Amino acid sequence: MDYLILQAEEKLLTVAHFKISRRSTELIGAATIVLDEGRTLADAIRSVAENMSGSPRVILCLSPSLFAQRAISLPFNNLRKVREVLPAHLQGEIALPVEELALGVLPAGEGRFLALWARKSDIRVAISQFREAGIEPQIVSSVTFALAKLPGVPSDCVVCDGNTLAFLNDGQMTYFRAFEATLTAPLIAATLLAMELSNGVLPPCICLTGTSRGLAETDTLPLPVEVAEPPPELGHLFKNDETFHQLAWFYAVAHASYAGTLPDFRQGELAWTAGDAKLRKKLLLTGVLVVVVVLMLFIGKGLHYRATAADVASLDKSIASIYREIFPARGKAVDEISEIKGEIRKMAGVEISGGYLDLMKKLAEAKENNINGLYEAELEGRSLRIKGDAGSAQAVNEFKAVLAPLLSVSELGEVKSRPDGTVTFRITGTLKEGIK
Repeated sequence: MDYLILQAEEKLLTVAHFKISRRSTELIGAATIVLDEGRTLADAIRSVAENMSGSPRVILCLSPSLFAQRAISLPFNNLRKVREVLPAHLQGEIALPVEELALGVLPAGEGRFLALWARKSDIRVAISQFREAGIEPQIVSSVTFALAKLPGVPSDCVVCDGNTLAFLNDGQMTYFRAFEATLTAPLIAATLLAMELSNGVLPPCICLTGTSRGLAETDTLPLPVEVAEPPPELGHLFKNDETFHQLAWFYAVAHASYAGTLPDFRQGELAWTAGDAKLRKKLLLTGVLVVVVVLMLFIGKGLHYRATAADVASLDKSIASIYREIFPARGKAVDEISEIKGEIRKMAGVEISGGYLDLMKKLAEAKENNINGLYEAELEGRSLRIKGDAGSAQAVNEFKAVLAPLLSVSELGEVKSRPDGTVTFRITGTLKEGIK
């Protein structure tokens, strides 16, 4: 997933493009554009739009000073349910009507949450400004709300970045405060003292990032101070400490969005619909193509059916014509093919019967008076088997010799004698070609 993160400040537009997968994070590009009389914010946005590659998810990070907060406690930990009950929970607890606010929430510990809100009018102005310049943000949030994903900071500390203080407790943000001016050591000390008086407990250290690193030299802060350092596993991503401190917050925003934990203040009437419209357009085009393909299939099948029906009709017409030529005296038949097949079978039966009778006549002529009788004659194809009785074995041999003109191969089977002196015999043979 590609993320294009933009943060607009009074005289600066910072842009970072990350590509995140389950296995790796890639920094595609980053830039800092100075805004002055010769280059307005709109000009800078148009320049980014012209050089943008691919279709990344655009995240607009606004100043944390536009957002307010309130710590709340609820008897469940499901963020989806918390978002559903948040408007009713805040109604009457804050001065502004809930209908005028865009709401968000962050987990702050077991049963505790940090409710966040900003005026819809402020969100709408920022969206319109970027949309008109050529880039419409899909998500509107703030870099401060991605503190839980910020690399190189302890899980319990006060994080200071330029003009923002944020409290991190067990890896979750519990409080933040944005200042109009750049933070100084006395301002940080006063804020921490106020937090100590209200809550009674402070984190064990202060972690400095970004432009606040110069405060590491001061000795007037009430807590130990350390400077955030890039983790070794991110050495390939941030080539040096300067790059790390410039882009670490944007890295955190990209990963928070990838994990689904970054509050999004484009909701309700401000919700991003360009993607839905684009998706609907794609689905409409896909639907049209599907309909066209289905119609082409039906047309193809219809043409095939029509051609087949025409071939069948032509074949039936040819069969009817042949039937009339074969049987000119008959009327129109119900099933010409069946009648023609029946006539062919009849003709084949007559031919076989006539040939068999002719063969039997030739056998009767050949036996003369030496053979008493033939009581069995079987013709299978061109194989002939004969059984009969004769006055003597000599008469049988003579009968076999007489059959030589009919049989190309003949074999005399077992000859059995009877008490009265006659014998029974069996002859098998193959009819010669031309003998029927």
